[in-house]
Amino acid sequence: MARYRRETGRAREAREIEKFQRAAEVGRLMLGELRSPMEWICYDQYIDKPRREIKEQRNVVRAYLRDELEKFCRSNFKGVKPKDLANLYEPLYARGSSWRLSFIEFAELLGQPREGVLRGAPLHATVCLSYLWGLQTEYPEMHLSRDLAYSFNRATEAEIELEKYAEMPKSIAKTKKPEIAQLERSGVFHRRMCVLSCFNLVEAYVNGLAWDCDQTHQDLSKKSRRLLREEDRFVSIIDKLIKYPRIVARQKHGPLHQTQDPLKAFIEIIKPYRDSIVHASPFSAQERFGGYEKLSKIYELDMKTVIQTVDVTLDMISVIHQFVGGDGLLPSWMPSRKDEGTFEEVYEK
Repeated sequence: MARYRRETGRAREAREIEKFQRAAEVGRLMLGELRSPMEWICYDQYIDKPRREIKEQRNVVRAYLRDELEKFCRSNFKGVKPKDLANLYEPLYARGSSWRLSFIEFAELLGQPREGVLRGAPLHATVCLSYLWGLQTEYPEMHLSRDLAYSFNRATEAEIELEKYAEMPKSIAKTKKPEIAQLERSGVFHRRMCVLSCFNLVEAYVNGLAWDCDQTHQDLSKKSRRLLREEDRFVSIIDKLIKYPRIVARQKHGPLHQTQDPLKAFIEIIKPYRDSIVHASPFSAQERFGGYEKLSKIYELDMKTVIQTVDVTLDMISVIHQFVGGDGLLPSWMPSRKDEGTFEEVYEK
């Protein structure tokens, strides 16, 4: 019987070491502190060691590692213990130390992250765990807002450089044709991409609000839920902008109306240019497209229109964000704008 107790004691100590070492490896991965894929850590590595060595290692784990892990869990998650971190070790290791899973699945497996840990990521976000990047999230609004910032900054830079050439004497400018042509191409491309990013960001934003609302509000009416899920018919972007914020905020009327800015400007400026790019066609069908030839919008897209597009996009997102109870003027995923109008760019994954 004494021998049985010694063996089970040894086993318990080995399991305890395994648990805290695995939890520490997962914690280091989340913090982005690993320089290579996770090391294999298992019970068998400890059980055959001399009992005294196992006890010493267990005592070191308790004296140093346990407190750090408990502090990490308290600071970043609600009700999470080191054993919960350890439970993520095997699925992470099996996936080569990289794992993509939905925010909801992540919270169910580990626990609810504390506010600010995921930097304002919405409920529909994907959680990305990897030894290269640590714990990160991604979602359409994050990518599209960064696309907007990047394309707008590049279009602005091309415009500034072209203005320098415009001030040169014609005789000198003629010798710079390749450089000017390259700047023209960069400017045209990034202006188009900026308009597309603006439109796509607006739609991704309201779609995300609708999905999060559908997931978290069980008492929605059948009509509202069918509208959010687009079950009855195709829902136009204009309908979404008018109706989704009202449903999300549980209000009788929404903050946007198609006869008033910023939605009026979205309809008159952003949508026609976006449609002309996405649905480019020499068939003008002017009676269907507000009396203009669709291709003309592609050719006419200048920097002034792009600036208007960005301003309208930010205005509309800000109005909706505040109406549905968001903190600040804009969602946290929107890059900051500098005084001169360009954006701070995010260079992390």
